[in-house]
Amino acid sequence: MEIKHDSNLVHSISDFSANALLKHRVVILVLVLITTVFLGYEGLNQRLSPGFDKAIPLSHPYMKTFTQHREEFGGANRVTLFVQNKNGDMFEPRFFEVLEKITEEFLVMDGVDARTVTSLFTPNVNYVAVSEEGFTGSKIVPADFVATPERIEEVKSNLFKSSEIGKTVAKDLSGALVIADLIEKDPVTNQKIDYDVFTKQLEQIRTTYQTDDISIHIIGFAPFIGDVINGAKGVITFFVITLVITFILLIFFAGSMKLALAVIGTAIVSVSWQLGIVKILGYGVDPMSILVPFLILAIGVSHAIQMTNSWRISVVNGEDSITASRSAFYKLFIPGATALLSDAVGFGVIILIAIPIIRELGIIASIGVAVMLITNKVMLPILLSYIRFSDSEMAKAKKALKSTDYAIWKSLANLTQRKNAAIVLVIAGLLGAYTLTVQDQLIVGDVEAGAPEFWPDARYNVDANAIQAKFSVGLDELVILAKADKEGACVNFPVMQTIDDFVWYMKNVDGVQSVKALSQVIRERNIGNYEANPKFLGIPRNEEMISANIYRVEMSQALFSNDCKIMPVTIYLTDHKSQTLERVMAAVETFKQANKNEHVKFVPAMGNAGIMAATNEIVAKAQINIEIILFAAVGLFCFLTFMSLRATFCIVLPLALVAYLANVVMVYLGIGLKVSTLPVLAMGVGVGVDYGIYLFARMRAHMAIGESLRKSYYESLKEVGTGVVFTSVTMTLGVATWYFSDLKFQADMGILLAYMFFVNMLGAIILIPALASFVYSKDEIEGKAGKNLT
Repeated sequence: MEIKHDSNLVHSISDFSANALLKHRVVILVLVLITTVFLGYEGLNQRLSPGFDKAIPLSHPYMKTFTQHREEFGGANRVTLFVQNKNGDMFEPRFFEVLEKITEEFLVMDGVDARTVTSLFTPNVNYVAVSEEGFTGSKIVPADFVATPERIEEVKSNLFKSSEIGKTVAKDLSGALVIADLIEKDPVTNQKIDYDVFTKQLEQIRTTYQTDDISIHIIGFAPFIGDVINGAKGVITFFVITLVITFILLIFFAGSMKLALAVIGTAIVSVSWQLGIVKILGYGVDPMSILVPFLILAIGVSHAIQMTNSWRISVVNGEDSITASRSAFYKLFIPGATALLSDAVGFGVIILIAIPIIRELGIIASIGVAVMLITNKVMLPILLSYIRFSDSEMAKAKKALKSTDYAIWKSLANLTQRKNAAIVLVIAGLLGAYTLTVQDQLIVGDVEAGAPEFWPDARYNVDANAIQAKFSVGLDELVILAKADKEGACVNFPVMQTIDDFVWYMKNVDGVQSVKALSQVIRERNIGNYEANPKFLGIPRNEEMISANIYRVEMSQALFSNDCKIMPVTIYLTDHKSQTLERVMAAVETFKQANKNEHVKFVPAMGNAGIMAATNEIVAKAQINIEIILFAAVGLFCFLTFMSLRATFCIVLPLALVAYLANVVMVYLGIGLKVSTLPVLAMGVGVGVDYGIYLFARMRAHMAIGESLRKSYYESLKEVGTGVVFTSVTMTLGVATWYFSDLKFQADMGILLAYMFFVNMLGAIILIPALASFVYSKDEIEGKAGKNLT
């Protein structure tokens, strides 16, 4: 179906805009300059703005549980510090001196919830022993402790009476933990925690106390984001590298330093406007989205190259600078604006994902693309109108223009012949079918253990591995809340027995390292009442006996709520791989369905593993929705531009193929679909459509004046093909340098973007002529349709 429309109206609007733009170029340029200075100043004051809550999918049912009970049972924003004796066990005076000092520092650090600090030196770490008089117990480390050999032996004796080995003390007794929850916002000042400052304090602790005999290992969101911030600061290096590579290639491509400076300058202005507007709107740049400004730089270069190339061709053909600028604007404003709007859709569609950090990324990126409608489509033509070629530059430009008559363009033009096109389309079809067979292998979430944002040998992962190997509790915590139907349920036998059954069930699930719950405390103390007779290792049926068993259980251990109605079950996982989370959450649901109980319900989920499970579900659901909305929106923009379903089909189909092939690339490279990679795929589609729009727009323009499809495509390649290929190669090389980043997630993004930029270009220049040869009629292919072309 095609819609006839009066293209003269579009041409008239473009012509009127071009004339008005250049007539008032001085005024417009002054306004742009003033805006650039103002927004540039604001952009310079932009700061990295990390936040734990920004990564939480608050709309997910799990996270409603998390936000409702985080104050009572602790959030997932926790810091764990491991003090380890390298040369034996920890029962040495120097070790205890260091552990005590670090505990004291944690208690007074800004951002730490002092109530949650857990260490051998805090009152919430104690032991309970059975004596002739009954239960006795106290702090493992007495309040009057002095690190003498005698008192250390006392601590050692107390420790063996407790259940802390494997929890706060290493299984091999080589060290102990200091654990604390962080407060995202100060309740008094309402100031957000400054993670950069906080992580520097943690590093100061490491520097102060780490010696040849004692090592310090730190994990948690704060040290994680601190290392991301440090790695993100290194992005400046890649920014400079990208600029240098682009500038050098531009000089060779354009044959003029003036044009190269115009392109680079326009792209930099776009980034400065973006950062300035983002700052004014109150958004900070999260370390996880620090790459967006550099992506905007690459897109700015891409569109600027098309404009300068069109201007250069007109100048070489004898037009003066002003006329050439008007011509370039007239030819490229509509397709360029359409391409930018499609880019904006690619970025904007990820706003639909209900995770604040992704929404923020989408907003920031969309702003960057939106400002290009002014910087690239208004400011750049004005700048070009002031440029004059010297004789040597004109000679270089003419030589470069003649060299665009490449033999490869003639070969590609042959793809407009149906016999050749059929071969290409069959191959494309086979590739498309292959993506369907691999699609199910794409993992949503983390593929590897540890923090996949870093390389395996990064310090954070080394610290994480050290703690994982020495403790039974694990780094990945999944908390399921057992909610009873009435208060005081923690002394109710049916309730506690059901919880105990759940604990036993989950302990036997693959991927579960250990489980902590109130029912275990009751079991362990119950057997103590009967001289360790294994027959009594269970939940007593008498409420008084249960009550006696939970006597002296510290509220700070967060094993039950104040009203004894809610009891968290903490499941420590071996890792947070996608398969592990899916398997464990499936086991939770299986138990819930098989053990429906009116007295107690199991409600997921808290803990860092709970957040990751919720995030994975959000990302998995969003993938399909984003693909549908993204291609529908891009298709709509293409249709509104060309008023042709056939044109839309020719542009969007290659995009879809490349997008699904990207999933294959992710499978073979071991990259999971997650918060950091899903936006890249959406952005890649948005940027990739630019190639097709520019090529198709010029091809249709030639077909409209009676040229054959083959001739039209050949001319379009001569006019914009070189620019398309050059842009693709430049952008690909720019983002490919990210592979050498200290941050693995940045390297993964670089690989995916490099793939999307380059393969989208190949898809456009190879598949568009092949598809066009089948969607157009014989008369249209032979150039007989002329102005009646639709």
